[in-house]
Amino acid sequence: MRHVTPQVLALMVATAALAVGDPDKDPQMLKLLQDARHSIDSKNPTAAIATCDLVINAYKAHYGSSKQKIFCARSPEESLGLMLKAAVDKNNAIALASTWSDAYFMKAYALQDLHRLGEAKATLQQALKMSPFNAQYLTEMGEIYALEKNWSKAQQLYREAEDNAPLSPEVSRAYELAGARRGLGYVLVELGKLDEAEKKYQQCIAANPNDTKAKAELQYVREQKAKRKTQ
Repeated sequence: MRHVTPQVLALMVATAALAVGDPDKDPQMLKLLQDARHSIDSKNPTAAIATCDLVINAYKAHYGSSKQKIFCARSPEESLGLMLKAAVDKNNAIALASTWSDAYFMKAYALQDLHRLGEAKATLQQALKMSPFNAQYLTEMGEIYALEKNWSKAQQLYREAEDNAPLSPEVSRAYELAGARRGLGYVLVELGKLDEAEKKYQQCIAANPNDTKAKAELQYVREQKAKRKTQ
């Protein structure tokens, strides 16, 4: 019999366990995402992708034939926003926990680590399809467009992330708002809009005086403005 490593055996057991029941009520799903996060932190994105696919496939097997529009939400505010969107679009919808969309998000992150940017973007689009108000996903997509130097699209996504950050869970709301604003500041610098970038970094620091990233960027912006005046 071919030797089976403990890692492969664990995946086989997990796959069998996921074959039954509603994955949205299965705590094993969150455990798998934690394992994927650990793989990413351990510089093993390939393992992270395989683990995320277990979660994604479990949800597809259970909800793939649903006639309802499937959304994912992290907070009551996000859930309410999604249900209002469904009502406006005249869709019969349900809001699940964010586990399914988080699996796509984490997979996209791992794909970026492997420099597979096109696949990362397509995967992240799947996450945003289910959770279009998620500030974290929007910021991540903004970063991908920034890497492509598509400044107009990156700016649009960072602004959407900033606008939707109030819907984020309270525990991550300030962090996600700061990330969106710093991303927007970066794009504004690249577009030569230094006054707007300065204001955006000032907003970051006003909200969090310990935001060292925003402080460093603000210093850079002011140096660039000073250079312009001497030219």
